[in-house]
Amino acid sequence: MTRLRLPRFQYTVREVVSGLSLVGYADELSKSYTTLLAEQVSAPLAWHGVDLHRVVWQTDNGSEFLQGRDPRGLPAAVRALGSDHRDIPPKAYTWQSDVETVHRLVQDEFFDRENFASPTEFWAKATTYGYYFNLARLNRGKEWQTPLQITSGAVAATSTQPSPVGAVLTSAHFIANTSPITPKGVTIYPSIPKTGSL
Repeated sequence: MTRLRLPRFQYTVREVVSGLSLVGYADELSKSYTTLLAEQVSAPLAWHGVDLHRVVWQTDNGSEFLQGRDPRGLPAAVRALGSDHRDIPPKAYTWQSDVETVHRLVQDEFFDRENFASPTEFWAKATTYGYYFNLARLNRGKEWQTPLQITSGAVAATSTQPSPVGAVLTSAHFIANTSPITPKGVTIYPSIPKTGSL
């Protein structure tokens, strides 16, 4: 990963009901990246008719998610967009288990199995896996349905909505978290360059 100058961290947002997972990548853990991810997730939701006042974001107490004295970071960003934000209590690790499950699955099914010869190959494979995860991968914890099947069923039940996303996510509970990217299951914590992008 380092030799190819690939991102070191995965930022994950998971919608609890459907299991829909949205992922961003970066070279470092920072409030800037979590804020950008929240904006990149929220904007399309609003465009599709989701009332962001009915969306709740839940994060752990990692420094990249905390709001300092100044109103910056993910909590301030989602509140400015109209959503609610909740930190989990300290040491309440199971409250993030839904998104931690995604990290484990991505590690086992993607990073431990794939090799990357170039940044272009990494992005192509990461994009393909994201589509697979949300569109085709059956989820045992969701009655062996994919996120697409769950959202499609909700759309059929509320077909008066103008947008499939708006029909499904009339309210949503997102759990956000970060995870180091570890190729082939090897945990590496090198010094992290101060440049990067989602």
